[in-house]
Amino acid sequence: MNSWNLILSIILACSISTEAGFIFGQPCSDRNTAYLYPTTWTIPENATQCVDVTGYRNQTNPQHHEAFLKLVPEATSFFADHMNLSVFPLDMIRLLPSVETIDLSGNQLRRIPFKTDLWVPKLSKLMLADNSLFIPKKRPLMRSMSVKMLMLSRNGISRLYPMTFSKLPSLQVLYLDGNKLKMIQPEVFKPLYALKYLHLGDNALMKVPPKTRLPEQLKFYITKSQRKLPIK
Repeated sequence: MNSWNLILSIILACSISTEAGFIFGQPCSDRNTAYLYPTTWTIPENATQCVDVTGYRNQTNPQHHEAFLKLVPEATSFFADHMNLSVFPLDMIRLLPSVETIDLSGNQLRRIPFKTDLWVPKLSKLMLADNSLFIPKKRPLMRSMSVKMLMLSRNGISRLYPMTFSKLPSLQVLYLDGNKLKMIQPEVFKPLYALKYLHLGDNALMKVPPKTRLPEQLKFYITKSQRKLPIK
């Protein structure tokens, strides 16, 4: 089994309660995916499970994308990756009341809405790899009772705080690999009682938190390939 299949199997194991989305359940394909473009859209004949807006470059026409999204309220997956977005597309996502999986990887996002539970009440998987997220010092990153997987890989994160993940009680899978973390206290993960998978690899940690001080449910703990950051 290659590394990707191993990771996928772990995510599947940690997501047994999720009913839809591209990672668990029926995968996204042309048969169940609706696509949004600048002047048109395509909607499958079968029930729509996934929404792909990566081909929609002109977001200055809210009437266009609102009309489209109102036609697919049953969609459970939303893809807006690699679109050079600098603002979290809440105006789109709030029109998908059933969405569980959101992929915003490869954008230029700095912030995400704190009250995620109000806007995306069924959110289970949030992928934010390859952005430039700012980690607040005086409040949690986000609030959600439903999020089980959070991917923050390669965001240039240099510091985390004890309250960063304190409002994510259901989180099971957390990716923090490829960031610029030098130090991290075990207290950061203390609120994550359900955490089963933690990836801290490819950072610059001078000391890796011992597994004995991490949540008891943790089964997969990756810390390999720590690197030295250049001195500025």
